[in-house]
Amino acid sequence: MKKTLTLLLALVLALSLAACGNDPTSDILWAADDGGGTETETTENVDTEDVFACLLDEADTASSALILYYFDGEIVTSRTCYTTATEDELLEVLNVSVTPAEDADLSAWEAPCYGLWICDGEGYNLTLAYYDGLWLDRDGNVWAGEANFAACWDELEGEDEDGTLSVLSFPNAGYLAPVNSRFLAASDTADESGISTMPLEMTMTVLDLTDGVVTVLIDNQSGYEMEYGESFSLETEQEGEWYVLPPQGTLEFNDIAYILQDMEQAEETCDLTAYGELEAGHYRIVKDDMAAEFWLDENGALTDAG
Repeated sequence: MKKTLTLLLALVLALSLAACGNDPTSDILWAADDGGGTETETTENVDTEDVFACLLDEADTASSALILYYFDGEIVTSRTCYTTATEDELLEVLNVSVTPAEDADLSAWEAPCYGLWICDGEGYNLTLAYYDGLWLDRDGNVWAGEANFAACWDELEGEDEDGTLSVLSFPNAGYLAPVNSRFLAASDTADESGISTMPLEMTMTVLDLTDGVVTVLIDNQSGYEMEYGESFSLETEQEGEWYVLPPQGTLEFNDIAYILQDMEQAEETCDLTAYGELEAGHYRIVKDDMAAEFWLDENGALTDAG
């Protein structure tokens, strides 16, 4: 590991511990460098009753790695830390006190921005996105609180780094993408029909949308016995281009293959509730190189092509 965190990080750490680790009305220790050493002074009975939360209180460094993310506007890079002591050091810096943000407009988020992933004490993913003093948690809530992500990111330089990720890997991108095109990933579907490798005619059509669950009809007119699985992705059309939408929650699929004989049809369901409330617009479900397009009105109901 490189050198320990700088004095700047130590100052942030002191403030963080004061806000999140002590009694809300306890004394807070402030540190300042006078050029020849560090001086300290204590404020008296600082009232921090407006402190609402510390978002990383539930992080479990003993049993989970910590991943930091950096999005430069084009690609997402991750750095992973497996050392508990270093994780604790970084979390003490990042676990600052936050309050509900007055301005929760996610469309204003720009690059660069940061993200964090770690498991909580119950083994669930604890994901956070951070931009310019604003935090976005795994439930879509926006909080305000300054944190020095840049210094922590530098501290993990070279730690299991992956610079090949798409914006789909950025924490909580599912809340950002629907309202902010910076967090949309370009679709790699081959053509406008959405069918890139299926022979002849293997098509999928949307039949119904009820309570966030789409029913599709898969029609095999290919001349062959065909297979398809449960997994799917959701894409949205923006100014003539298709983009993949990241989910807001977890999508889980059974690893199973369904057989569809030639000249047969089958109905399947795709649960879109993990994507949250979809805005009016043009969408398509992509499954095994098939695509079924549909349009939603302002009430979230199926409508004819706009």
